[in-house]
Amino acid sequence: MSSTAFARIRPRASARGLKAFVLVICLVILGLEGWRDLHERDQEFVRIESEMKNLAKSLAQHAEDIFNLADAILVDVVDRAEDAGGAPAAIRAMDRFFTERIQALQSIKSLTIYGPDGTVLSSSLPGHRSKVNAQSLAFFQHHKASPGDKWFFGSLIRDPLGGEWVLSLSRRLNNADGSFGGVVQASIPPRYFSNFFGRFDLGSQGTVVLFDTDGILLSRYPYVEAVMGTKQGIYPWLKNAMSSGFGEYVSPVDGVARFAAFQRNHIYPVIVFAAVGRKESLQNWRDDVIVRSLAIGIVVLIIGTLGWSLAGELRRREAAEAELAILAATDGLTSLANRRSFDRKLEETWLRASRGSEPVSLLLVDVDRFKTYNDIYGHQAGDACLQIVAQTLADAAHGQRNLVARYGGEELAVLLPDLDAAGASAMAEAIRAKIEALGVPHEANLPSGIVTVSIGSATQVPDPDRSHGGPRDLIALADAALYRAKQDGRNRVAAAQIH
Repeated sequence: MSSTAFARIRPRASARGLKAFVLVICLVILGLEGWRDLHERDQEFVRIESEMKNLAKSLAQHAEDIFNLADAILVDVVDRAEDAGGAPAAIRAMDRFFTERIQALQSIKSLTIYGPDGTVLSSSLPGHRSKVNAQSLAFFQHHKASPGDKWFFGSLIRDPLGGEWVLSLSRRLNNADGSFGGVVQASIPPRYFSNFFGRFDLGSQGTVVLFDTDGILLSRYPYVEAVMGTKQGIYPWLKNAMSSGFGEYVSPVDGVARFAAFQRNHIYPVIVFAAVGRKESLQNWRDDVIVRSLAIGIVVLIIGTLGWSLAGELRRREAAEAELAILAATDGLTSLANRRSFDRKLEETWLRASRGSEPVSLLLVDVDRFKTYNDIYGHQAGDACLQIVAQTLADAAHGQRNLVARYGGEELAVLLPDLDAAGASAMAEAIRAKIEALGVPHEANLPSGIVTVSIGSATQVPDPDRSHGGPRDLIALADAALYRAKQDGRNRVAAAQIH
């Protein structure tokens, strides 16, 4: 490691690690909150589906109960009429019974007996006898053509007694000989279902619809007269399901996106469709998400801000520590490694070399007649001269594992791991020549008259056994070689002599 390596020392990555940790924590918090929100959204879907399915099932059962009630009345009326032998007088006498029987029932608008020619024989609504004829209506044609005694659900028709929309449930009336004797028909107002559906709180966007199995709209809450009796089209997931289902759709009536469940009745050909607005049904979940997101956002912002601030402080502290470490290991004048760094590096190099039986070389460099230079040119010029020499050594001995250090005063050291004696001597000679080539004037350094250096070179292969020698022995050898170079006339290289 050359002396310039100290300039490349950077603070440890603790600050970046802290930032990464804070970032991960924030992402984990956001991820967990996002997962929670999605999980709660799924749970909200499950809740909505369960509630809508239960509601649709209950309303389908209620519709069945209404139709069963109407059919029970029809059966009673058929029995009474057939027991009377179909006599017109007996049937006309049933007007009062019809009125009393139907008056208290909101679910049934009227109960009517039609004769074999389609005219009204008796009705819970007085004033229609012989004035209304139902011969052209589907329920009348069905019973006239079919001898069976089963009820007939006539879907949505205009009431022959008033012109309003009604659901029709009817049974055949037979004469004593089994021939067609007329029809008993009950009219059920769609508004009854609309009013009943309105009792359930489905929000401002909720709706309940009663369809027949052909997709014709029979009743709806909120009630919309314009769509009554129209074929809205049963949605694919409703049409293809066997008895019940759940899904999302956009209403063709008002364009609102809704979640809906439906239940098909197993007795009567009707389907109950219960729906809530998508936006409205998820509003509570959205409100919770917004509140939690704001809270989590604030928490994450605080964590991030504090984490980044702490990371900044840590980085500044590490930078200061790194700067102090550089100052503690560097000579202030020459920017080379100082004596402490040199001693530590020499010890490390010696131990490593001893394990691999590798050579370690050391050059001790001394500026010739430097005290005299200071006396002549002044200490500031002496410092500048020493800096020039130090930089020249650093440039000449560049290498990843080499170290140039100020050993003391005007004496510099060059540690050369893995370099043998010949290589060390060659390096020393190159350094001496480069400094001489600088041509820095030094009038007292005769005969050259310029700044020169004397270099002592020593090389050893460390022995793991310290009793056979250590780093201090290498320094002593190099110092002895330097002394000999001085004695031999300076501006030269002397290699250590090992006996």
